Amino acid sequence: MTGLLPELKRFERIDLSRMSCHGAACCKAVRHRVFGRLMQYANMGAALAAVPELIRWGPVRWPAHWCDLPEGDGLTGDCGVHADVAAAVLTREAVPHIRGRAVLRPAPLAPAHWRASWTEAGAADAWIAGRVVHHEVIRVGDQWWDPSEARWFSGVGAHLSGGRVLAVREEHGSWQLDPEASATHALP
Repeated sequence: MTGLLPELKRFERIDLSRMSCHGAACCKAVRHRVFGRLMQYANMGAALAAVPELIRWGPVRWPAHWCDLPEGDGLTGDCGVHADVAAAVLTREAVPHIRGRAVLRPAPLAPAHWRASWTEAGAADAWIAGRVVHHEVIRVGDQWWDPSEARWFSGVGAHLSGGRVLAVREEHGSWQLDPEASATHALP
């Protein structure tokens, strides 16, 4: 697993995403649209599940403002946008949570595809390493929430659509490494 350690250090330098507001009507309108739609759901779980439906996954240039999300007739945001919006829903409902990050090992061709998409959009691709990627998640109690997939996962060793979870870390916490991955999925 020694090949993963440099990537963990690299990913630690990525700030967790926080949406910004210009304080003008452009950002206020988009933010109001997002939370107006999410608060229409009967319960918090449904609102959390609606985040990636409302904001489709795609490239974002950071630092991002609310008015950067509209694209065509919809909204586009990456896992950082999803995590920040989901955290705001949890905060509004007074649910204790902590932001976090996961390191995923995706399918072999995925990093090159994602890098090309982010480059084409003029967005930074620091979240993409050679064989692993950085992904923003949320910890609620003893479970992890993937705001881009709108589902719970158990932590290291879990499989998400983005790949196998090799490591997780609460904001300001220590990395938890998948012991099985350290033996069988060491990076060169």
